[in-house]
Formats: sequence, structure tokens, C-alpha cells
Amino acid sequence: MSSRLSLARPITRLVLGASLALLPLVSAWNLMVPNRQIQIGPTLGGVTNEMPVTFSWSSIHDGSFQKAAANRLTEAFALRRILIRINNEVRTELFGEVTAPHVVRGAKGQLIERNYLDDYCTRTEGMGAELAAQIIPKLHDIQNYYRGRGGVFVYLLSPSKAAHLPEYFVDRLPCPSTPVARTQLIGEYVAALKQAGIDVVDTATLIHSLKGAYDFDLFPQGGVHWNDVGGARAVSVLVDEINRQAGREIVPSFTFTYTLSSAAGADRELVDLLNVFFPPLAYLTPKVKYTASASCAAHPAHELDVAMVGSSFSHLPAGILIAHNCLAQLNLYYYARLGRFGGVPYRELQRNLGEAELRRLRDAKIMILEENEAFAARNGYVDILRDVVTKP
Repeated sequence: MSSRLSLARPITRLVLGASLALLPLVSAWNLMVPNRQIQIGPTLGGVTNEMPVTFSWSSIHDGSFQKAAANRLTEAFALRRILIRINNEVRTELFGEVTAPHVVRGAKGQLIERNYLDDYCTRTEGMGAELAAQIIPKLHDIQNYYRGRGGVFVYLLSPSKAAHLPEYFVDRLPCPSTPVARTQLIGEYVAALKQAGIDVVDTATLIHSLKGAYDFDLFPQGGVHWNDVGGARAVSVLVDEINRQAGREIVPSFTFTYTLSSAAGADRELVDLLNVFFPPLAYLTPKVKYTASASCAAHPAHELDVAMVGSSFSHLPAGILIAHNCLAQLNLYYYARLGRFGGVPYRELQRNLGEAELRRLRDAKIMILEENEAFAARNGYVDILRDVVTKP
């Protein structure tokens, strides 16, 4: 027994020494061939903006060269993923810290992005009317364009997790807004838009009204976007509005059922940003099964030119509309310019859109413009769409 151990020790040391000796070589490879890096450990969640290493006297003087070079060296280290996860796990378990930038942990393990809380906690009385006054002229121009060509235009307002589940978060940071200001903003905003003649599908109020209707929340514990049931309910009322404007059914509807299962995809998006070894995933989320009212192969909806311009809340409705409402030609223009999404399976089709790509929006027979209640009337992509349809 002792002889076997004595033989094992030098072999173990040799393997360990060889592994450590290889680390600089692997790091050097990663520096020279950044597109084919060798990294140990699971991929990290989140996006790191790569800083270009530009050697010049000005970049040395302002420190950008040193910062970019240090970042490139750090990214090339083969054990980086493991060390980051060890650091995050220790800080989370021992000190309760959330190391992901802009992520706030609320009561009962609920996670949210801070910018949604910032909106909710800075709402003021009368703000809804002020925001409506800013956006109504823009929406009128867009709506008149599509209606003037016999098309359909819908302004879709999506819900905020902070407004849906404030009880988990408002005590985690200063929240000077009053309860009245927090709750009245959307009703005031939507009422002003409707009075001005804008056709609004207010899924924010819809989703908030369904709080407690299910055995689960319509926002996942570890995500910031609506879950599958929330998306299905929103798309159902959206389709009803499209057909109402058309005066007949041009988009088939669906019914749905659901089962609860382990969180996946967007239902764990903020959990994945924590980059820990043991992510907190002890919660269930609904997965929806759809029953279409018509066969898409035989339905003319699959030929409709449909465009959607919106935020990250548009992804789930866009995917549902394509797969279960027969809108095969639908394209989501993510923040107008950042990317074009669509297809089956739903995916990014094009990135960083130019003027030529945006002009395709002028031909849409159905235009859906989505904004989240947390940033209503403050999104630059509304101005981009308005420019596209008003400029010759």
C-alpha cells in the first residue's frame, strides 16, 4: 500500500507540474489566435465588449492602450472562467453579494435588472400624461402612414417586473416615488394615447391584472422578462386587435395549456449572469403547448408582410406569432437597428441594420411597435421608425 502511494506521489506531481507549465503556452495561444481560444470551465454568462488594442502616443497617454492590453491578457488566461466562478461563489455564499453588474437580488431570491427598479422608484404623479404628450405626435405620424396604405398599426405596451412584483424589491434600494405615482402612470399614459386616437394594446395592465391568477408569477424568479404564459396571454390580445382593425380574421388565433418545469432560456437569464458554480435554480416555470385554430400551410397569414420594432420584450411575442399564428414572414427589428430576427427556428438573421434594410419597414402590412412600460416614450427606436416612414 505504502509503495503504491510512494509511486503515485511523483506521478501526481509530474502531472500537476506539466499542467501548470502548459498554462502559459495555452495563454500565449489564446493571445495569438483569439477566435479559437482554449478555455477551461463552462462558458460565462453575459457579454464582454472587446476593447481594441491600438498602439499610439495618444492611447498611451490617455491609458486606453494599457487598459485594452491588460484586458486582452486577462481574457487569454485559460483558468479565467474557473477563477471568476470561484470568486463569485465565495462572495455570494459567504457575503450575499451579487457580482453581476446591474443585477439586484430581492426577497426570496428574486432577481431584477436595476434599470427597471430605477424607473419604478422615480415615477412622479402626472408623469404618464407628460410622457404621452411627448410620444403622441410620433405615434400619429407612424399610425397614419400604415393606415393610409390600408395596413394595420398596433402600439404594444409590455409590462415591467418591478411594477408587477414590487414587494420583492422596493426595500432593497432608495425608492422615493409614492405608491400613487407608481401605480397611476400606465393608466394615465394609456388613457391619453387612446383619447388621442392611438390604438394601444396595453399588455402591461393585462399582465398586472392577472397577478395571483396562476400558481406562479408571470415573471420568473431568475429572469426579467415575462414567461411563456405571460407571452401567450399578450399575443392573444394582440391578435384580437389586429383582426379587429382588419375587420376580419387575417391572423389565426390559438388556445394553450401549460406544464411546470425547470427554468431554461430566458427564464434563467439573470441567474446565468451570476456566473457561479451552483446557480439558484430551485424554481419552476410554465412551458406552453399551443393548439392553433388553423393550419398555417393553408392559411394566407403565412404570406403577410409583418414587422415588429421593439425591445427585448418583443422576442417572445415575435417567436410565438411566427410559430403559432402563422406569421412566417414576420421580422423583428430589435431596437430598430441592432438586429433583425425571425425565421423558424427563431433567430438573429442580420446585425447592425443600415438605411436600406430599414426602408423595408415602409412596406409592412402589419406594423407592431412595442415599448416596455419602464421606458415608454423614451426609446430612440420610435424616432427611427418615424423617420423611416415620414422621410421621402
